[in-house]
Amino acid sequence: MVRGEAVKESENKFLGEVKGRKAGLSALLLVAMAGAVLSGCAGLANPSNTNLTPDEVQIMPAALTFPNVRVGQQATQVATLTNTGSKSVSITQLSLSSAEFSTSGVAMPLTLAPGQSTQFKVAFKSSTVGDVSGTLSAMTSRGGVSTKVKLNGNSGRNAAQLSLSTSSLKFGNVLVNGTSTQAVTLKNSGTSDLSISQLAVSGAGFSVSGVAVPVTLPAGQSMALQATFAPTTTGAVTGSVTLTSDAQTPTSTVSLSGTGMNATYTMSLSPGSVSFGNLNVGSSSTQTVQVANTGNSSVTVSQVAGSGAGVSVSGLATPVTIAPSQSVPLTVKFAPTASGSVAGSVTVTNSEGINAVAAVTGTALQAGLSVAPSSASFGSVVTGSTNSQTIQLKNSGSASLTISQVAATGSGFSVTGASVPLTLAPGATSTFNVQYAPTSAGAVTGSVTVVSNAPNSPSAVSLSGTGVAAAYTLSVNPSSLSFGSVTNGSTASQSFSVTNTGNANVSISGVSAAGSGFSISSGGSAVSLSPNQSTSVSVQFAPTVAGSANGVVSVASNATGSNGVTLSGTGVAPQVSHNVALNWGASSSSVAGYNVYRSSVSGGSYTKVNSSLLGGVSFTDSNVQSGQTYYYVATSVDSSGSESVYSNEVPAVVP
Repeated sequence: MVRGEAVKESENKFLGEVKGRKAGLSALLLVAMAGAVLSGCAGLANPSNTNLTPDEVQIMPAALTFPNVRVGQQATQVATLTNTGSKSVSITQLSLSSAEFSTSGVAMPLTLAPGQSTQFKVAFKSSTVGDVSGTLSAMTSRGGVSTKVKLNGNSGRNAAQLSLSTSSLKFGNVLVNGTSTQAVTLKNSGTSDLSISQLAVSGAGFSVSGVAVPVTLPAGQSMALQATFAPTTTGAVTGSVTLTSDAQTPTSTVSLSGTGMNATYTMSLSPGSVSFGNLNVGSSSTQTVQVANTGNSSVTVSQVAGSGAGVSVSGLATPVTIAPSQSVPLTVKFAPTASGSVAGSVTVTNSEGINAVAAVTGTALQAGLSVAPSSASFGSVVTGSTNSQTIQLKNSGSASLTISQVAATGSGFSVTGASVPLTLAPGATSTFNVQYAPTSAGAVTGSVTVVSNAPNSPSAVSLSGTGVAAAYTLSVNPSSLSFGSVTNGSTASQSFSVTNTGNANVSISGVSAAGSGFSISSGGSAVSLSPNQSTSVSVQFAPTVAGSANGVVSVASNATGSNGVTLSGTGVAPQVSHNVALNWGASSSSVAGYNVYRSSVSGGSYTKVNSSLLGGVSFTDSNVQSGQTYYYVATSVDSSGSESVYSNEVPAVVP
């Protein structure tokens, strides 16, 4: 009975339907990140083990050097303290290993946030001559120590040197109640500033003027000190001028001597001293001094003399007699020929050998020109290009420097930025540029000539350079791109680089791609490449049909030769998978399920395609191949396992 019902059920209409679907491919990148928190492990920082976590505190620079510091003087430099860690840190002190070094400018304790910095000063001061070394570090509240800074200091002997133009002044015979003045040149012949702190004069009738202490005398500079003898009684007198300074020899002395004389006349010079101030070398200036007789008897002037570089006297022919209460003029001229301070005098001597002296002082100024560098080499420069170098002019003298001309000679050389005439104050600088723009290949020499009012005018800067012919070349790497197989409707990208292998700038006007499916995705716009510079170009392959494709990338530029990249790729049609959908009418009897059979020929050789009994009235066969025809039948199975005969056959054509 069960068998008959099954047979009857198999006669129901069996329907088959072939459906196709495209199989799409996709890739899923799964990145799994797992984290773990460790606690209580050996080696981790905890409040009871603070020394195992170093504080990330850094002091920069790593070394500080204090060269040639005078004994007893202090030199300072700046250091920076930085928290390079990820947590705030409290700095309790700055530690120094040597007492000659000290710090200032930062208060302790100091808290620095992560990444925060602060600056402070490090000073060096020593009381003895020699080298001193030490270290500097920062201590934190956690017991950590920063990076150590090496400290080096050098205390040298005092570099100042006081030189005197004379160690003694002899005034000779001077009338009682008259005056005589002479000058001494004080010069700092050392290499550092000189400080004169005290000036003491001893001896009756002696006095000094022209220098007020304390005074600083820069290295290489000089000043004039005037000493006057004005006796009030007759007789020989001695004395001295004592200078106290911070020079290597702290005490310098000028001995003084003179004799007071009574006379029935009084011969004097008015003014008692002559100062010409600052005067340029090569120029001159004159002043008048009156030789007066203020006594009650005539005096005969037997000799007039001038002393000091550039000092001369004129206008008074000797011997000449001056009546009481009369005076005669004397011309004093200062015509310096070299720079520097001058301390001279005018001495008028009468027939009795008595002198009247007036000090003469002045400073000769002269412009100086230093040019740096003294030569400029431009090396190899491509024709059509320009190379430039900077030349500095400095007034190294003491007078104003006037530059009247700056000119260049030599093929391809020129001057820019030099505006003449140009005036520079002492110590001032100015710059201009020398350009080399070769028009042909080959070595060239030339010069820049600077004309000025300095003694070394004209000054010259030698020039040299080599013109190199321009080479416009490009290279591509790689020279070919293979995209392999790419599914139609998808894209693939590859890149190549373009490099300027010449010695001149190359202008790329554009990059284009030819060939089915090929295009430039980036880097195809215009660009200028300097020598050795590169640019990247990205090429995209997006096939629309199946099959091999070839193409080429062209680089349009002013470079010589052709530069292209060959392209290749294969378009691949998308993969399509098919299946056959089957359904049938449900059995009117009680059944356990259904089976589906398939054959590649009509009418027999069926093979069951379901792995287990089907509970429903439909089934999809996915294990089919394109271009094949299949034949399907179905059976029903009751609870005892009895199976019906085959149903009607349904063909399915897979495209």
